[in-house]
Amino acid sequence: MEELLSVVAANLSMAGEDGETFRREAASALLAYSEDAQQLEFLLASKPGLAVVAALARTRAGLRDGLGALVNLMAFANASGEPAMDALVRALASPKSVDAACVAAASDAFEAATRRSALMFLQNLTTRPCGAEAVARREEAVAALTKRFARRGAAAAAAEWADGFAAILQNLSAQPTFRSLLLRRSTKILGALLPQLLDGYLDAFGAASPGKRRGVAAALRHCCHDKDEHFYLLSDLHAPTFALFALADASDAARLANDDHEALALPGGANWRDAAPPAVLREAAETLGDSKKREPDARVTLSLLEALLCLASTRRGRERLRALRAYAVVKDCDFAFAPGRDDRDDADAGGDTEVLVTTDDAPEPDEATLSEDEILRKHIARVCSDLANMLLRAEVGADDQPDEPERAEDYGEMD
Repeated sequence: MEELLSVVAANLSMAGEDGETFRREAASALLAYSEDAQQLEFLLASKPGLAVVAALARTRAGLRDGLGALVNLMAFANASGEPAMDALVRALASPKSVDAACVAAASDAFEAATRRSALMFLQNLTTRPCGAEAVARREEAVAALTKRFARRGAAAAAAEWADGFAAILQNLSAQPTFRSLLLRRSTKILGALLPQLLDGYLDAFGAASPGKRRGVAAALRHCCHDKDEHFYLLSDLHAPTFALFALADASDAARLANDDHEALALPGGANWRDAAPPAVLREAAETLGDSKKREPDARVTLSLLEALLCLASTRRGRERLRALRAYAVVKDCDFAFAPGRDDRDDADAGGDTEVLVTTDDAPEPDEATLSEDEILRKHIARVCSDLANMLLRAEVGADDQPDEPERAEDYGEMD
């Protein structure tokens, strides 16, 4: 590999068709070398060699295989430990490399294999906080990619790259720099992402995959940690309405009283209302009607419930959730993911005697003995219980206490 890197460094800027051919073949050779652990170990220890590969991966001809080689190198570094991975990510997350990967991932001008390599490169970078922060700082490039992800329609839903970017979106939204971009009023990015939570059952728009919904739900959860943005999330973006709509099932809505139908953003009521909701919510209710089903993915459900829990950390948030009859949705959601127990014959929330079934004191099983699905259901039950308690608790004083939002990591992060 050392000899190849020397040749690449000397001829990287070769012009014309011969230059394109050279860079394409050089990248292909480096990709083949990256399958060998000994060669990867050499490259990881060579800063000049790493710079050559990164430069080659920024050229159009070398983009696909060059990024593929760097993805293999990051996997090798990650297996070597966090210090090695962090050092590599810092070396690779240059503005030019990030911009090139974002452009390739977002543009139809590149073949599918090149776009996959670009997404895998960005996904590996953003698994480390230093890499996610570096990517988030490239606002123009990452904003264009995020807006493309937010497109709706059958073509957007079928795009293979969407699930790959959903994981990147989840990683990026953990960084304050990217959250500020999502929540910036001028970009309207988060508002464009939220309808993806509804598309799981809207065939007319092309159903969003579970991967896309996981990415959007995780981004919303992270944004809800910012208490200073709660007014915007509650009043302008109608975030709890989107979340509750996704979590609710028409068969559950049918049992609610008429006044609950009017206050709760659900199909099934004659006067379905939420003060001036986005048109997409009204359209979703009209399209789905009594066929509306609850979000079936446990990871999406957990992120949405955690987002609501964060919003419930302020008085304004709790009041809004109560007005939307969120307690009824939480109870039914808890039942759906914890089958075999049902307290839905109780009256809906309205007094201190209302107790969620998940508040029982049965000993919890050791998570080591549970499957991944059982662990997710356990976390859902715990969040439902905490959220129900916050909605039922009596408010004390005129001013809200500066209580912090519950952290999602208390209940388990999405992969």
